Amino acid sequence: MLTVYYRNGDLLTPAEPANAASSDTPIPNELPQNALWIDLVNPTAEEENQVERWANIPIPTREDMGEIEESSRFYSENGAQYLTAPFLHLVDDNHRIVSPVTFIMTDKLLISVRYAQPKSFALYVSRTAKSGNGLINNRTNSLCVLLGIIEANTNRLADFIEGVSEKIDNASHRIYRRPNNTRPMSTQNFREILNEIGAHGTFLSRMRESLSGLRRLLVYVTANSSPKTQAKDTRAWLKTLERDTQSLENYVDFLNNKINFLLDTIVGLISVEQNAIIKIFSVAAVGFMPPTLIASIYGMNFSFMPELTEQWGYPAALGLMVVSALIPLYFFRKKGWL
Repeated sequence: MLTVYYRNGDLLTPAEPANAASSDTPIPNELPQNALWIDLVNPTAEEENQVERWANIPIPTREDMGEIEESSRFYSENGAQYLTAPFLHLVDDNHRIVSPVTFIMTDKLLISVRYAQPKSFALYVSRTAKSGNGLINNRTNSLCVLLGIIEANTNRLADFIEGVSEKIDNASHRIYRRPNNTRPMSTQNFREILNEIGAHGTFLSRMRESLSGLRRLLVYVTANSSPKTQAKDTRAWLKTLERDTQSLENYVDFLNNKINFLLDTIVGLISVEQNAIIKIFSVAAVGFMPPTLIASIYGMNFSFMPELTEQWGYPAALGLMVVSALIPLYFFRKKGWL
């Protein structure tokens, strides 16, 4: 899908046709006047060729966008800057992954190429479609649009981090603040909380990857952007976004440390529960050893065992077994082992 956005006063308005694939109207040969941003989502070969003719620059392929080398993510070619950053997006049922998004920035035009639909793009479009948004004015250029998208994405990541932080705190309360009269955590409880903490840790690692890529992009733009595109307020905006991404990275690292601490605690609690179970079996085994010895003695087939013929022999043997079992238990409790 190819969408061209142009500046309309203080609004960012999509030009028609918004979707050449689903429209009988062909893609126009000329770029609409005041065009500011071209958004390519899962582009077709025809759409890529048309944008290349408009901007006179090549469009990277999906394979090129997946490169992880610094030189492949940030470079200049034909007077345009190619910037690739990982964006977090929803796949299905609250499952989010990271996909690369490439921005091609010239002095007057921004081209975004993506094969995913992060909600931050829709949020930015929705915000710039309202009058008085504070983002679009006569001085708005391609860099301003790029920073607006990154700001929308950073704010969304911050909301995600707040949600994960609250869930981690809830998991911590479930582990540490259990009432004394509550039964110990069962195997199912341990399995559920381990799965929950593991899912939070995976999500945080993906957010860390996205934030790291965004911060590297901002650093590159700050160092390599044309002075024409960097007004005083734009430079301040860049610095603010750099500080925001850095602070979010630091907070994600803090949450990762908290996740690791909770995992270590869970493993320790599992060891404690296992030791308690083993201790019960050990005490039971020691407690039954003296009665077993007595029963074994009187189970021997010797001909001369006079107490076997007495009437008090059977109850005396039973009583001796009970006493021999209680004495070790009393000794263990007195030592504090039970």
